[in-house]
Amino acid sequence: MQFVNIKLTFGGKTVFQDFSLQLGEGNITCLMGASGIGKTSLLRCAAGLEKPEQGRVIRNSSINKHRISCVFQEPRLLPGKTVLENVLWVLGPNSAKPAKNSCTPDKVMELLREAGLAAAIHHYPHQLSGGMRQRVSLVRAFAASPDLLLMDEPFQSLDPAARLNMQQLLLKLWEMDKPTVLLVTHDCEEALRLGSRIVLLAGSPASIALDIHEAHHLIQVSEEYQTSNMRPAETSLGSAFNEADQQLLKQLIGAET
Repeated sequence: MQFVNIKLTFGGKTVFQDFSLQLGEGNITCLMGASGIGKTSLLRCAAGLEKPEQGRVIRNSSINKHRISCVFQEPRLLPGKTVLENVLWVLGPNSAKPAKNSCTPDKVMELLREAGLAAAIHHYPHQLSGGMRQRVSLVRAFAASPDLLLMDEPFQSLDPAARLNMQQLLLKLWEMDKPTVLLVTHDCEEALRLGSRIVLLAGSPASIALDIHEAHHLIQVSEEYQTSNMRPAETSLGSAFNEADQQLLKQLIGAET
């Protein structure tokens, strides 16, 4: 999908002006930037919940046929349904006879086993830890067999160990069908660990200050952010991005905070 020359205002402030971004199909794009810069607004446009005042949001198919899943900062599970029922709920009333290309009940159980939730399928949300509830939320998103998965800082409330487990689970589930993912994060290490591509937004209206691809490394740095006053980079994270890319990303994020 792609954003083409969009303009978006919020509360009288122009958040995006003539903004364009094309997501790589089947890749994980991590979207970063300061709080309030417009990352969540961009997710809402991608989901069809908000319409830009100018420009277009182009999907591979119509909004009614394009499967979109969302994972939020909170799990947002249905409290009166069990783990299994929460996941099956996204399949609709005909889950026993799913439509073509839809997830089956057997596939749901496979996803739950991959997430380490097989023993908890009859538990209710209040009986689960925070990490387990977020795992259910992630499995539910993939059970919908999405073409596009939108994630708004889904792991920020978890402790470091649980966050790492969730990141590993995301990659494991994503590898099965490789939907296109747009993930908002403030965590540099998370972006380097998960992203096929990292896009850093900056300025007002927001523009792309940095765009790194895993395969091609640095492809764009806005001249405005090529400054000698950046903070020194921290240690290398050993990700698929080369060390120079990691350093530049950390320097730019440091300059923005």
